[in-house]
Amino acid sequence: MYIKAYKPELYHQVANLEVLESDSKFTKTPLENIKSAQEDADRHPTLVMKDGVCVAFFTLHEGDGPKDYTDNSQAIFFRSFSVDQRYRGRGIGKRTIELLPSYVKDCYPHINEITLAVNTDNKRAIDLYQQAGYQHTHDSELVGRPVHVMTLDLK
Repeated sequence: MYIKAYKPELYHQVANLEVLESDSKFTKTPLENIKSAQEDADRHPTLVMKDGVCVAFFTLHEGDGPKDYTDNSQAIFFRSFSVDQRYRGRGIGKRTIELLPSYVKDCYPHINEITLAVNTDNKRAIDLYQQAGYQHTHDSELVGRPVHVMTLDLK
């Protein structure tokens, strides 16, 4: 399994992702994220690949992305993480979170912190991030929903 930056020739891979309808309460769809990235060069759509298939998707957002959640100008915001419903329960989410720090260090060497906002009622995700070493720094709101802001120091 590995993480790969989105390129237009991978659109069909992303379009084939099956995301649960209930996940839309937590995040934008992968295709919505690609559209947002076309309008904002600081958004970096990213695929998680396994055996040549896209099994998960997220966006890394620089610039204005993390500014509402951290004062660190060298932070990147991890957003809109979705795992294909056909691959759930296989450790894809956990492995992605384990691979993410190395990927960010390699592709974005100027970044020293990963910041994310997780809905307060998404206990499974909160546990996953805590197990990976993310620290709950404060509470905030994202699109009108209460969230825990969590960070991982890459220094």
